[in-house]
Amino acid sequence: MIRTARRPCPICNDTQVDILHAQRFALPEGHPLSDGYEIVCCETCGFVYADTAVSQEAYDLFYAQYSKYEDQKNSTGSGENPWDRKRLEEAAHRIATFLSNTDKKILDVGCANGGMLKALKDLGYKKLTGIDPSPICVANTRQLGIEAEPGSLFAPFKQGIYDCVILSHTLEHVQDIRQAAQWIDNVLRKDIPSWVYVEVPDAARYMNYVYAPFQDFNTEHINHFSMTSLQNFLRTNGFEPVEWGDKLLESSPNMDYPAIYCFAKRSAPLTNAEIKNDTLLRERIDRYIEISHGVLDQIEARLRPALANTPQVIVWGTGQLAMKLLVETSLSQAKIAAFVDSNPINQGKTLRGVPVIAPEAIASSSDPILISSTLHQQSIVNQINKMGLKNPLILLRD
Repeated sequence: MIRTARRPCPICNDTQVDILHAQRFALPEGHPLSDGYEIVCCETCGFVYADTAVSQEAYDLFYAQYSKYEDQKNSTGSGENPWDRKRLEEAAHRIATFLSNTDKKILDVGCANGGMLKALKDLGYKKLTGIDPSPICVANTRQLGIEAEPGSLFAPFKQGIYDCVILSHTLEHVQDIRQAAQWIDNVLRKDIPSWVYVEVPDAARYMNYVYAPFQDFNTEHINHFSMTSLQNFLRTNGFEPVEWGDKLLESSPNMDYPAIYCFAKRSAPLTNAEIKNDTLLRERIDRYIEISHGVLDQIEARLRPALANTPQVIVWGTGQLAMKLLVETSLSQAKIAAFVDSNPINQGKTLRGVPVIAPEAIASSSDPILISSTLHQQSIVNQINKMGLKNPLILLRD
């Protein structure tokens, strides 16, 4: 269905879009983001994005107060996990090929706990700075001996001019990427070649790596780039791509996640007439949606009989999949005794009127535990076994 978008296309600024999918979430009380939006495709350039009316200020507030990346052990961006460390080190080595002088000033936007900057520091780079909306992430980065400041692409930041700006898995989270591009241009050095390194999930390959239904349509990821649309974004905002490619990252053990990257330097912006139409992305996203519906149906086929004979259940995990299951499956009608989450930032919140508690708080309960994660299912099972809990388990996959 063609309609006028609430949020103009982040690439070409047109407003005529085709609706591909409606996504809904059950959010914790006080959550600043939207409990639903439509995934749309721009009729002019083919970019796919979430047509959400949530403001950039709300997203900045979310990452300042609700950032899952503060959990260094379980989140990405810190390099604490072997697979996370590997992808950060690989990206740092790639950046080093463009910045052979280790005295170059580098800024990492959305630095999380400083894992990328730590990898660059290990390569000998000295003038490193990170910014992140989360004060805890900033503090964790400073503990690595790296300069870091609280802030975002839309907050005042007076730390000088840089030779390279890194946006690694940042742009997919940004509501106003055109304004973000202007911010980047303002902090880049003008007198000599300066660089932007951008890495984002590869939406054109979502369909090949479906571990949970609609895993890439979540409260945080609102821009879905292919290589064509990423280069359209860079060129229309005055950055000329010089090197680009694709890669596979590990989101958890034995689970790959597709990504693309691009190095670009400042150039003259293109006009909208020069934007390349991304004809393939729509087709790939349609297929991803079809596959996700099938996976969701499989999960519902497991949940319905398991919950029908369960007076009440403990739900372990309050992440993106849980938010979807609570509105899209039989779990929406289940009596939930408690939500459990290992990330301290989620503990103490209330979801659907039920408190989110730490794992240790359910030691005396015998209620069945529904593990509402596919990505981390095995690690949660291992944690439950280590705790000596004898509760029956309800799993979403074999």
